[in-house]
Amino acid sequence: MNRTILFAIIMYCTSTANGAGICNDFDTSCAAWAENGECDGDNKEFVLGKCPLSCGVCTIYCRDLHEDCHSWATDDQCTENPDFMRKNCPTSCGLCHAKCFDKEHDCAKWARDGECRDNSYFMLKTCPVSCGVCGQFCLDTHDDCPSWAKQDHCNTNPYFMLKTCPKSCSVCGDDYTKCSDNNITQCRSWGEHQCHENPHTVFRECPNMCGACTTACQDISESCKSWASNGECEGENSDVVVMTCPRSCGICHSFDKDEL
Repeated sequence: MNRTILFAIIMYCTSTANGAGICNDFDTSCAAWAENGECDGDNKEFVLGKCPLSCGVCTIYCRDLHEDCHSWATDDQCTENPDFMRKNCPTSCGLCHAKCFDKEHDCAKWARDGECRDNSYFMLKTCPVSCGVCGQFCLDTHDDCPSWAKQDHCNTNPYFMLKTCPKSCSVCGDDYTKCSDNNITQCRSWGEHQCHENPHTVFRECPNMCGACTTACQDISESCKSWASNGECEGENSDVVVMTCPRSCGICHSFDKDEL
């Protein structure tokens, strides 16, 4: 086994990143583009937006560094002042997927009692997992995932790579925002041991069972920015909009803000 990969496995099994989100590239070509110097080329702005990890805009673990990041992003500063915003407000600018967690032990009970609907303003920010604000994403969890995938480690070291680098290895296909088992009955029949024994097939059919999914906070609609700017995060259908657009509505930033 490659010594760099072996070291990464050890670090992956022993390290944690409390209070941090996850920075990922948005295109599987990013490692090649970065190697070719395109992070500083004629298409720099496009490449930096698509490849924040490979271009060093953010490391794998990231978060907003200022309490005003959401308001700045709402004021379109991610576009108007990209260099500053990418570095200081990666969550609010959509580069960083904030890790999602319920803030109170009673969240699951409150959700069962209908509080996500009846007390949505409090609940969606306090109990995002129980209320369904957060989603399961195929996200890489190591800085070197793009380059490892480019070196074909998704095929030569499949179990570690498909679990650690599901985005770069396209475990969820082209839509990294939907990380769920395709056939729960079949997945249970196979069992978790098949993730080790037959990773190429089982990870792609059962990414959640195999541990490739990360609970995170991110918009899941391209319309979120316009909806937020039109005030729909606080409008008549705010509960639906916030669940679809937690980043644009400031929910994701609120998790980082708690750590500031």
